[in-house]
Amino acid sequence: MNTPEIYLKEALLQAKAYRGFCAPNPAVGAVIVKNNQIIAKGAHKAAGLPHAEIEALKHCEAQGAALYVSLEPCNHQGRTPACTQAIIESGIAEVYFAYRDPNPTVKGGGADYLNEQGVKAQYISMPEADEFYQSYDHWLKTQRPYVAAKLAFSLDGKIASKESSPVAITGPEAQLYTHQKRRQSDAILTSVRTIIHDNPALNVRLDNEVIAKSLYIIDRIAALPLNAAVFKTAASITVFHGVEADEAKIKALLEKGVRCFEIKTNARGLDELAMIQQIGQEGVHDLWIEAGGRCFESFYSAGLIHRVLFYIAPKSLGVDALPAFQRAHDFSEDAKKLKWHSLGQDLILEMEMNTL
Repeated sequence: MNTPEIYLKEALLQAKAYRGFCAPNPAVGAVIVKNNQIIAKGAHKAAGLPHAEIEALKHCEAQGAALYVSLEPCNHQGRTPACTQAIIESGIAEVYFAYRDPNPTVKGGGADYLNEQGVKAQYISMPEADEFYQSYDHWLKTQRPYVAAKLAFSLDGKIASKESSPVAITGPEAQLYTHQKRRQSDAILTSVRTIIHDNPALNVRLDNEVIAKSLYIIDRIAALPLNAAVFKTAASITVFHGVEADEAKIKALLEKGVRCFEIKTNARGLDELAMIQQIGQEGVHDLWIEAGGRCFESFYSAGLIHRVLFYIAPKSLGVDALPAFQRAHDFSEDAKKLKWHSLGQDLILEMEMNTL
């Protein structure tokens, strides 16, 4: 007989397939088990669509079965009906969940209601679920996204040639990893400097899958080229600019469907916290920053990066190449968790930071 943890891990796998697609809702997975056999699976696929429990219940006769769900079932009417009522009406006998929903409208109410109605509901603690819902919990508490920032550089600490022209630093395995991280994120943030120098697509390209993501661009003077590749590859584009931005250019961007927000400035440029707060207000839980060293340093200095990913390639670009950082940092000093792993010829250093 399998333990609840086995089925909850399967529910979490269902949720992971849709991470990056459900905001402002969390990704949730569910499995239904009867006679020690999984008889149905389901996942929440996007905000406004049925929740994972409802998707799973569609595909089976659940009378007397057990439901395993990655997140505590909701007991309130939102854009979709309360899952607790559907669970009760289905004849489900037991419910196990791996994460207590921190949403004030749920917070214990789902499990309590089920127990009151005669359906056993039990929380099973799982570290994998705690990590998976870290960004959702952070967003609920702060209304800001959980921020992961990637920066690739050579063994001698350089990110571009001396002419600042783009250069392939990492190998295909690391590039694949980047696309997986983009897929799991609700939105991507970059700088106009990156757009101008690299003209990247900044979408997801995995196997036969091409996915457009919402894109935020830091562009103080509104220098974004109107023929940039992202106009064809992004799901939406938002430009953060300063008061000095060219009005005619802002008008041209608006005519192309770009949203433009004027942001106050600080000593480093556009105020990082103001941008993060705006992104959080739009329901983004997981934000992926993919830009150059200057952008990375500004958000790091503002204490707004939760997870750092350094891609280190075994090559040298030379003393005249563009350095990754403008000043020395001891990043490990601010890290509470640190992990090294290899991808092809490259090393990846992932650090979870002591960021609030």
